[in-house]
Amino acid sequence: MEAIIKRIMKAFLILLLLTPFASNGFAASFDEIVVFGDSLSDNGNLVIFKDQPVPDPELYYEGRFSNGPVWVEYLADPQRLNAPLTDRALGGAQTDGFVPPGLIQQVTAYKTSADSPPSPNALFIIWIGGNDYFNGDGDFQAAVANINEAMEELVQFGAMHLLVLNLPDLGAIPAMLDKPEASQATAFSTDFNAELADMLDNFRVEHPEIGLYEFNVFSFTMAVRNDPATYGFINVTDPSPNFEVPEVPNNFDGAGYLFWDERHPTTSMHELIADQVFTLLNEQSTPPGMNNVAQDDGGGSSCFIEASTW
Repeated sequence: MEAIIKRIMKAFLILLLLTPFASNGFAASFDEIVVFGDSLSDNGNLVIFKDQPVPDPELYYEGRFSNGPVWVEYLADPQRLNAPLTDRALGGAQTDGFVPPGLIQQVTAYKTSADSPPSPNALFIIWIGGNDYFNGDGDFQAAVANINEAMEELVQFGAMHLLVLNLPDLGAIPAMLDKPEASQATAFSTDFNAELADMLDNFRVEHPEIGLYEFNVFSFTMAVRNDPATYGFINVTDPSPNFEVPEVPNNFDGAGYLFWDERHPTTSMHELIADQVFTLLNEQSTPPGMNNVAQDDGGGSSCFIEASTW
């Protein structure tokens, strides 16, 4: 309880300093979106990287781990940020590792291949961590430390705008729901999110010149599960019945379902996430030097000023 009070007071004090400068809209348009992460943001990269049909083209849409475009594609489209997308995310990636390249390796490869430092109006996105639990050693502190390292590398390279997403409740996905391991998966999510929130608080203080944005996936997915109909869903616990239907090849209709398979959301959920992130950026965007402030709500952090892997 004392730690939570300290975080709230810290956020409040920073808020007092920043409130006079809060922006009511975009301070500047983002002219590029660069994303690093795992299957939740992979728009077909793993197929190219592995040189094989992974994920299965009869079960997934054009190399995505879903039945349609993933959230960052929606975010980049003309109806939202209307910016070119550079997608470095790879399905199965952890925060560190080489097969497939993890977050650290993705950032290194991006910097190595870049002809010049990024535009000051580029938006860099990081969403990763779930595979550190499912495929890794479950060390949430090490995972967050790797995210911090990646952020520092990007800032040193010239990044001025960073968006970081936390984890949903890994114990609530179909693959884990009602399983003995569900509580452990949920604990990883909450521990990871708390550690991530603390790290971002410190990063914000150390880098006041950086526009730092946070989106609370944990809270949003909980809201969707608690009130599915409001978000257009009829089922938020099972994979879509149209996933892996052999008599209907290339049937990608997951209407009404939150999940496409046992771990990954449908494109409908991806689009909702994009809408939520777009709203956050549109309302909370601030110029460099005026950071957004995070607030602890039990699931990690979220934007305080009006400012996954599953």
